[in-house]
Amino acid sequence: MMKKTSVFVVLLVLAAAIAWAGGRNDRDRSGSGAVTGGEGWFAGRNFSKHLDIEFASPGPGIDEGKDYNNGDEWVKKWTGAFNITFNITPFTWENWAERLRIWINSGDAPEMFVYDYNHGEARNYAEQGLVKRLPDNWKTKYPNLARAANDAPLSAMAEESFGGTYYLFRPIYSNNRPTDKLSPHFSAYLRKDWARAAGITLKPKMKISEIIDYARKVKAANPGKVPNFSPVVIRTGNFGYFFHYNNGFAGINGPTYYRGDDGKYRWAGADNSTLETLKLLASAYREGLIDREFYTIQDPDDLGAFYTTGRSAVILADGMAWKMTEMEQHFKADLGLNFDDAVEIVTVLGEDGYYHAAPLTNYWGAVAFSPNISDEKLDRILQMLDYSCTEEGQLEIRCGIKGVDWELNGSEIVSHLKSGESLWDKYALLPVYVNMLILSDDFQFRDPNYKQAFRNKTKEMYVLRAQSSTEKTFPSVPDWNVVLHSSRALNLASMAMADEYAALVIKSGDIETNWRNWVNEKMVLIQPVLAELNTR
Repeated sequence: MMKKTSVFVVLLVLAAAIAWAGGRNDRDRSGSGAVTGGEGWFAGRNFSKHLDIEFASPGPGIDEGKDYNNGDEWVKKWTGAFNITFNITPFTWENWAERLRIWINSGDAPEMFVYDYNHGEARNYAEQGLVKRLPDNWKTKYPNLARAANDAPLSAMAEESFGGTYYLFRPIYSNNRPTDKLSPHFSAYLRKDWARAAGITLKPKMKISEIIDYARKVKAANPGKVPNFSPVVIRTGNFGYFFHYNNGFAGINGPTYYRGDDGKYRWAGADNSTLETLKLLASAYREGLIDREFYTIQDPDDLGAFYTTGRSAVILADGMAWKMTEMEQHFKADLGLNFDDAVEIVTVLGEDGYYHAAPLTNYWGAVAFSPNISDEKLDRILQMLDYSCTEEGQLEIRCGIKGVDWELNGSEIVSHLKSGESLWDKYALLPVYVNMLILSDDFQFRDPNYKQAFRNKTKEMYVLRAQSSTEKTFPSVPDWNVVLHSSRALNLASMAMADEYAALVIKSGDIETNWRNWVNEKMVLIQPVLAELNTR
């Protein structure tokens, strides 16, 4: 057993009387709510034995005291249908990777966990038998799961590399791909009402320098009458995206290494584009346009400065329908403002006028299992994951209880939630179900709980980013030599690029001299990695 204290250990009550909405399947009253019949996917399946399953995951939304097994009707239906109880162990974003690394290497991994995938580390775990190898027939036995996992190209590559399947990659997009070229979904949010008051015209696409100029003019006018006004309030992790926007390989959202025009690999930190971004941001910081202590700000305080206290004019955040909805609610409740009138969502371009990004590998995190998990538990989990990847399973996870929270009108999903009501607040969907395998990003374009205008805007941003790029500034296909590269040298050269950039931004002295000294210091670690990549 794991020598860890679970956040929740809640025994499943008799679920014999619980039926899925719309009478989808029947229950065997002789067991503890086990499915022994039913229709569709559930037909012929038997979950007569109750199982307790250890599950460890990072946030968001793991709340102390919340019942993720029996606390509300939606959760009771799901755990009752599969006759399971989740014993959940939470990770914070800060301790996720290290804490799980310790448990895996000590042979004390949870039965099921979400892994922040690292290819070299993952190979070692597989070779040492520290994670479970899935049965050879898993793709035919769990076809919906196999289809969804295959939407992440790394699935097939890892399977071939490791001689079997050890990790189930969680696809960002599966059923609802917005564009062929998948970009990171971060965007800039700017106060449009303050721009009008300061006589500034905003555009749907703006260079980093144009955003800084906007901040400069808004600071001078200060239409919001904000004391000690610094228009840009962004925490370090998000702040680093500015470097990414000028060079997609700057390391904030993807690899820092890329192949240059001469065929040789380079480190983006040493590129002139990085110096160019640094000069813009360091000058803006010294000018007082960027919050003096941005590097101390924690999530979600930077967002709160924008939509709760109203002391910020610029943030970088998810350009997704769910984030727009969240902001709209805050602007109305906390600031008494209409979101559409007050906010402009902007695609950020590099100083060359093009959108820059490293191509997405279309996954975030992987589901893996302890080598000590029983075959019975593994099968139950894989069946549950398989159902979660069906159309029916996705509708339940994303929309709630059919007939209560939503219904179908032809092919259109009609929501019955009240205005401003959140499905995630109503039910304990987080952290287990929302990102069970297919990530929630995938349903953004269909979810009836978000305004059609926000869903349209989300897709428009993807299209705009793709159209504003070239194959050089935003490649279509990842460089798998870089993605799959692993070595001791690479591990030694690992660094939190956003923190490194933030330290350079706030550092006093000559900006270019500081950057060159930093590059020279880091190249001692970087050069061995470049040598490895250039010999592949």
